[in-house]
Amino acid sequence: MELSRRALSVLCAVVELHIRSGDPVASKQVACHSGLGLSPATMRNVMAELEEGGYLCRAHSSAGRVPSDRGFRHYVDALPRSSGPTPTMKREIEERMAAMRRELFEDVEWVARLIAEATREAGVAVRPMGDGPVLEAISLVMLDNNRVLGVIVTDDGAVERRVLELDGDRTRERLQTLSNFLTGHLAGLSIREVESCIDALCPEEGLPGPEDIQVEAQEIARQLFSIDDRDVEVWVAGTDNLLATSDFVDIERVRSLLTTLQDRPRIANEFRKAFARGRTQILIGEESEATASGSLGMVATLYFRDSRRAGAVGVVGPSRMDYQRIVPVVEYVGDTLTQMLETPGASDA
Repeated sequence: MELSRRALSVLCAVVELHIRSGDPVASKQVACHSGLGLSPATMRNVMAELEEGGYLCRAHSSAGRVPSDRGFRHYVDALPRSSGPTPTMKREIEERMAAMRRELFEDVEWVARLIAEATREAGVAVRPMGDGPVLEAISLVMLDNNRVLGVIVTDDGAVERRVLELDGDRTRERLQTLSNFLTGHLAGLSIREVESCIDALCPEEGLPGPEDIQVEAQEIARQLFSIDDRDVEVWVAGTDNLLATSDFVDIERVRSLLTTLQDRPRIANEFRKAFARGRTQILIGEESEATASGSLGMVATLYFRDSRRAGAVGVVGPSRMDYQRIVPVVEYVGDTLTQMLETPGASDA
């Protein structure tokens, strides 16, 4: 069903009234408050057409109507492209960032809290995002006996540390030689590429350098880049923002919300799939496994370092969240994080 301009205007009016109140919307309300100049009778006819087309729905015949997932999607797609948050909101975000900001290379939990406070929804921060970060450096530090601290630095700002158990004692000079060897042969590869190239560190591959160094480096790399040990970071903050609203008074819906927010791998997976379609994505209700349960909505955007995907930031809330307000805020936070990572010294605490 292709919507006429009038039908689209009515749909947008219904969605905006429902966003404000959370209640079903009656035709008389839309006629009185939309400013469209349509009579209640005409409004009823248009809303009936929207319901027949699957854009509106209602629980029973005497109730007002609420937007369906399809109605919300049509509304979101029809929103004018925003030039960004209001100057007041920008100042508020900048003040919050100045107060909360920590070393972005080390920690993104504060980013989830920042977006939660700025939007009053549940904030989400995910990294890495995309095909995988690129290795920049490997460092090996002696701890005690046969234990060595392995440090992996990647181009998305992440610094990952693992304690390795190695056979035999090693001097600091030996560890430095191994660090240089691994960095020299693996830097510039994505983490996935590193995993597939570990076998190439063995002597049979003809790499330059003493054979004992190559064998030892291969042993260390197998432990350092263990697939099972490395998970995507997913931080969620501000769940209490949602639980304080009228949208989550039903215990079953609360249970669905908490189940969704606690399933971090699924959130990361849904983000990853959504970003195949572009930088900023909005998921509504049944459009995603993560939002289907509990009639949720999700807004997320990527942030970058050196033009590569570094991570993502976004919000989860009820499907009736105020997209017109929230989308510009999420994008502004993403832009600011990108600037922090791409400006020399800007990411220092």
